[in-house]
Amino acid sequence: MRDGEPETKQKRERSSVETKRRILTAAQAEFAAKGFDGARLGTIARAGGVQQALIHHYFGDKEGLHAEVVRTGLAAMTEGAWELLAQMGPQAKRSPRAKVPKTDLPALAEAFVDLLLRFFAENGAFLAILRHEARRDAGTVSKLVTEVVGPIFDAVVGRLEELRKHGEVRKDVSPRHLVLSCVAMVAFPFQEEPLVGAVWPSPVRSAAFREERKRHVVEMVLARLLP
Repeated sequence: MRDGEPETKQKRERSSVETKRRILTAAQAEFAAKGFDGARLGTIARAGGVQQALIHHYFGDKEGLHAEVVRTGLAAMTEGAWELLAQMGPQAKRSPRAKVPKTDLPALAEAFVDLLLRFFAENGAFLAILRHEARRDAGTVSKLVTEVVGPIFDAVVGRLEELRKHGEVRKDVSPRHLVLSCVAMVAFPFQEEPLVGAVWPSPVRSAAFREERKRHVVEMVLARLLP
């Protein structure tokens, strides 16, 4: 290999990563504003400062670009969730006679709700894309949601079921409904921001609202969760 080739390759790779980042950022804004059908690749290319040919090079077509935008947003949704999940078990590996500390459910519930709040407060464009998708035949998006979010949802439910077997969670709790209710309580103010804003004195994206909302949701979850 000739001198300078590794450095040149690294520069090309950095350039490629930055180009894709710019395309995805511009595409998220365009899809959020206009939906899939209204979005135009030419507009995305101009907003991203790239040639339209590069969109086809990296993502194939509009469908491929849209899928990558959705995949990136879904990955952000689950970021940090696996780490929190690891702190909840796995309970199944515990010996019945083992002296182990009980799971700190209040701390974990607060961390989980805080994770959800940060996502919904900071990813308005992605939420707009999901709203657009709800109004069209979005089989590809539904499949992506199942692939990316499904495993973490099922894993959280599974951990809660294990905790219930060990007596750390109430016997009459439905973990699947509880997790869904937790997500819904966090998501609603951001998904229906105009409606909530009409009846609520402080902006839903303000630090004060988020902190107050976190305390409220955590209290409700723990009231249902703890024996």
